[in-house]
Amino acid sequence: MPTNITTPETVKRCIPFLLRVMVFSPESGYKFTIEVQKACTAENEEVWKLLFDLYKKKTPESDFDQIVSVEFVAGDPNDIDKVAAITDEGMKRAQVRAFRDNVYPLVKPFGEDGQVPTEADQAAIDAAMKKAINA
Repeated sequence: MPTNITTPETVKRCIPFLLRVMVFSPESGYKFTIEVQKACTAENEEVWKLLFDLYKKKTPESDFDQIVSVEFVAGDPNDIDKVAAITDEGMKRAQVRAFRDNVYPLVKPFGEDGQVPTEADQAAIDAAMKKAINA
């Protein structure tokens, strides 16, 4: 009689989370946060995202109000590794500088004027975020 060998199925298990990794004040009356989010698809595949939220004080006495939120979804393996590494290592000085100097100035006008970004604006912001995580 033949012997049947069975191997256990490996079930992917994805556990989502959201981690605020940085709060930065680029100028008086503004601050932005960087958050890393691991989401999960219906098939338990990991999806790594970086969230850039910009806040503004409306008056000196008020709290900060969120005025813009930008989501970067890491697609290629290098970007995924860089975003995931932030959860373990924190943000590197070059990354912080890139968000302050390159991403913040691109995002700020959309919170101030209520402008809607064009496809070109969105592509520029996406490229700046990609460059910042790889700094």
